[in-house]
Order: sequence, then structure tokens, then C-alpha cells
Amino acid sequence: MEKIIMLLPLGVPIVGTLLIADKKIIKDEYVTKFVSIVLFANFLLVLTSLFGNPLLQLHVLGVNDFLDVYFKIDQMTRVFALMASILWILTAFYAFEYMKHEQRTRQFYTFFTLTLAVILGVAYSGNLFTLYAYYELLTLCTLPLVIHTGTEEALSSGKKYMIYSFAGASLVILGMMILYSITGTMTFMPRGIFNDLSNYDQDLIRFSYIAMFLGFGVKAALVPFHSWLPNAMVAPTPVSALLHAVAVVKSGVFSLIRITYFVFGASVIKAVNVTQYLIPFVVITVVMGSLLALHQDHLKKRLAYSTISQLGYILLGILMLNPNGLVGAILHMINHAVIKITLFFSVGAISHMTHKKYIHQISGLGKKMPITFICFTIASVSLVGIPPTNGFVSKWFLGVGALNADNLFYIFILLLSAFFTAGYLFPISVTAFFVNGKQNAKQQNAKAHEIVVEASLEKEAIETSDHSEQMDHTGASIASETLDPSPFMLVPIVILTVIIVGLGIFPNVVINFLGGVIADAF
Repeated sequence: MEKIIMLLPLGVPIVGTLLIADKKIIKDEYVTKFVSIVLFANFLLVLTSLFGNPLLQLHVLGVNDFLDVYFKIDQMTRVFALMASILWILTAFYAFEYMKHEQRTRQFYTFFTLTLAVILGVAYSGNLFTLYAYYELLTLCTLPLVIHTGTEEALSSGKKYMIYSFAGASLVILGMMILYSITGTMTFMPRGIFNDLSNYDQDLIRFSYIAMFLGFGVKAALVPFHSWLPNAMVAPTPVSALLHAVAVVKSGVFSLIRITYFVFGASVIKAVNVTQYLIPFVVITVVMGSLLALHQDHLKKRLAYSTISQLGYILLGILMLNPNGLVGAILHMINHAVIKITLFFSVGAISHMTHKKYIHQISGLGKKMPITFICFTIASVSLVGIPPTNGFVSKWFLGVGALNADNLFYIFILLLSAFFTAGYLFPISVTAFFVNGKQNAKQQNAKAHEIVVEASLEKEAIETSDHSEQMDHTGASIASETLDPSPFMLVPIVILTVIIVGLGIFPNVVINFLGGVIADAF
């Protein structure tokens, strides 16, 4: 029975996926209701398996010590599985309204549900082989979501996403093979698998870690392997939110935490002096992501480059190799997930209700969508790191971790990026609330032509500007209309905003929960 309880959270979404895909079993009008049942039921199963099951490890299939499908529950598993399960439910309810006017919604919910099973597989993995297998499956499951619209641009973005992901996975498998050749094991262990470093070739250890760090770093949008992420913005907003918050980028971050602290171990990473080769990549990721975000007029693309920068924060915390740095990294993994989903949901609501996708088009829109933009502003304040929000807490621990590492340069990078973050997020709220919305439509069209530099986006900018012109001529009744979305979309945004503030005021709810992770890591 304990084995069944442990495997149910991984299996129920797969069964649900098969049922959703069959029109004869689940009719179109019942798809969203069935998805709701599957997600809520699976969340209860996740809670049961993580906290109510005495079985904490399970070998499902073992061909040899390398090819071993092995699941294990520890505190890091609980953190990632709970985060994914909760955010998946909120995203589903948002998607129920957002996807009403989209095509191939059954296909969307099929892969949406299947991806949850894969993400939970990543969380429950007890060794590198199992993690790698689910990591590869994640690319295949999310690809149909990235190319959902079926446009030429979407197909091109999907191709790029697949090439980058598989290239990164190749580096991971190379690192795994080297690691296995010198240790004979890849099981996740507290403080790593190395007992006496003198028994191993340090050059091979260093090369193995770098290969896996760069490989997993592809999904974590590590520069220069980041460009797939902004291109993936052609996907529907619920997909973009999951890509940037949980499904892809955070699986890369989670995997990096696993290999750093539960395969190699912080003491080994310090001993082989490997961080000197990786810190430059991370610093460039933090700064370049922010600088590129500053120059984006497209709302989703600005948030995409913001994600690249914020992921650099997490990677920096991981490489600090001290308890406060790791707490900051995990906290920011969680906090950034909540913040970025809020931001994407808000931007998606703007696009859904007004068809406006560019910053220069949202002048005065804050008065028409007050709740949406208030939530967006609070999330922006949190991402900058201003109290009393959750973003401040995680960045505080990252700062303390930098001091513990005796590295003031890390502090400088964190402060510089926070300044840039304010520079690319606050103007959006200022434009929405304080800039006159009754601008000449010809000026909007001209500005769209100047700013939109990508040929694929120029046509879209003209169409949305034309739509704005039509709206301006419909009269004062529309101008005064409240355009906040329906409760299905608005309630998840508000709930997430409350969580942002709540975790800022009561951070110990999460910090105490992370005590077990730190105890295992150090």
C-alpha cells in the first residue's frame, strides 16, 4: 500500500491525460471540470505521499546501478512538489477562461496535465538517472504547449527550444557518465556521495560538475544558453507562466540544487575550486537579462528577459555554497515562481481583455483595470525586493549569503540588478496609471513601427494598434468601462498577490520548512 501511495501522484495525471485525450470518454463540455477534479485529487495525493506515508524511497526498476528508476522523498522533494502542485491548480483556473477562445483546447489540457506528472517525477527522483529521464520527458511534454498556436513563429520557437534542451541534456549525460565511472553511484545523498576526496581524480570531478551545471543551466536560462526562453513567448499566457515559474526553468534550478548539494556536496565543490569557472556565466546572466529587459516594448518579452536575470540570482545563491546562500536560492525559487506567475497572469489579462500587448499601448489602462494593475504593481515591487513582500526576504538571504562568502562583488551585482528591475517594471505601472490614455492613434502606430524591430512582431503591433484606434472611436461608454477580467482569471491573480505579501510578512512559514533541506545539504 505504501508503494502505491508513493506512486499515485506520478500516475494519476497520466491516467487523467489519457482520458482527456479521448473525446469518447470525456466530452468537450466536461474537459475543464475533469481537469479540475484531476488536479485537486492529485494535490491531496501529493500531500498524502509527502507527509502521511512512512515509505520514503522506492526502487521501481533497476537494470544495473546506472539504469535505476528510483524515487525518494526528502525535504527538497516536498518543497518542489508542493510548489508545483499549488501553482498548477491556480494556472488551470486561469486557463479555463483564457483558453475559451483559443483553438485545440483539448490538446492544451492534455499536455498541461501530462506535464504535471513529469514535473512531479523530477521532484520525486532519487538519483540522477531518474531525474535525467524525467528531465528529457519534460522537453517532449512541453514542446506541444510551446507550439500550441501552430504559427510559423511558434514552430520555429519550438524547434529552437528542442535543440537547446537536447543539447543541454547531452552535456548532462556526459557529466553523469564521467561521475558514474569514478564513483559507481548517482544516488542523491545528504552532503553528497563523496566520502574521501583523495580517492578520486579531482579534474574529472571538476569536468563532470561543469558539464552538468551547463547542461541543466540550459533550462535555467543560463547565458549564453538563454535565447530559447524569450522565443517561447509565442505560447499562450498560461504556458508562458508555467515555463517561467515552474515547469521548465525551475526544473533546471531544482536539478542544479540536487547535483550541487546532494551529489557532489558543497565541500567537494569548494575543494575542486570549480565556482571560478561558473560565476562569470551567472553574473553575466543577472546583468544581461536586466539590460535586455529594459529595451523590450512587448510586455511578455520584457518579463521573459526579467526571468533570465532573476534565475541568475538563484544560481548565484547556489554557488555561494553556504547555508544562507542556499536558503536565499530556494526562497527565490519559490518567491520568483509566485511573483512571475502573477506578472504573467496580469499581462495575459490585459491582452485577453484589450488585445494590447505593448507597453506604449497601455497608457491610462490602470483606471480601467484597477485590480489587475494593482496586483501587477505589488508583484513588481516584490521582484525589485522592497519590503514587506516575499521578494525582499529571499534577496535579504542572498545578500547575507554573499557576506558569508566574503564577496562584496555579489552584493554589488544584486543591488545593480535590483536597480535595473525597478527600471523595467515600474514604468509599466506608471504608464498604466498616470499617463493619459487618450493618445492619437496615429502616434501609437508610428511608435509601434519604431520600437518593434522583429519582423514577425511588426504585423501584430499594427493589428493591435488598429484595434486600439477602433476602441478610441466607440465613445465614452467604453472608455469608462471596467475591463478587469472574469473571476476565473482575476481570483488566481489576487490569491497570488496575497501570497506575495503574506510570505513577506510571515516568511518563517517557508524558512522553517527549509530547515530540513539545509540540514541535509550541510
